[in-house]
Amino acid sequence: MNIRNCLFILLLLGCAGITAQVQPRDSEERAIRQMCTDIATRYSEATLQDVYKTCYQDFFGAEHLMRDTVAARNYLHYELEQMAKEPISNGMPFFEPTGFRHRYVRVNLREVTEKRMTEEELLHLFFEAAGDERIQSLRSETTNGWAEEWRHIECIALLVHPAWGNEALQKVLREAAEAKQAVHHSEPFRSTYKPHYRIIKNQLKSK
Repeated sequence: MNIRNCLFILLLLGCAGITAQVQPRDSEERAIRQMCTDIATRYSEATLQDVYKTCYQDFFGAEHLMRDTVAARNYLHYELEQMAKEPISNGMPFFEPTGFRHRYVRVNLREVTEKRMTEEELLHLFFEAAGDERIQSLRSETTNGWAEEWRHIECIALLVHPAWGNEALQKVLREAAEAKQAVHHSEPFRSTYKPHYRIIKNQLKSK
């Protein structure tokens, strides 16, 4: 999907429906634009893959990160041990909202290594997010609302930051969205920022 097609699709979206329907869409578009601007400003090495990741996390929460509580607990402990041996100042904030709706928050593991939160406190919040009932209902939907949402996000992201355009990556991400699959951070993002965090619910959001 190129930028010209994105402009055309957004024009159609903007012209469709009555005013009451358009206003929420306009508000959503502004939020997506702001999210993309924030990502590009804070993380110059980020790619469209990293935009997908934060939006996927915002849509599905932490469920995909936790297959069983024992493994999740053990891996968190291991990760914290490694960080304690080699303290990492990765440039990521202690708390960062996901996506553009901010339903969840990324908690930097430095919260624990710097004694601002205990390991058990973080695990409790993480397990709570992973058990979100809303996520279970989204997973069982027969329609793929996530794929539709990602197509909309992709269009706006490429308008805001054209340098993110990469046809091969865009195809991979659309296929992942159709399958409701998570992705890793891009290699440039991982090597530059060394992300270590867990997802918790944003307590300020009702959904």
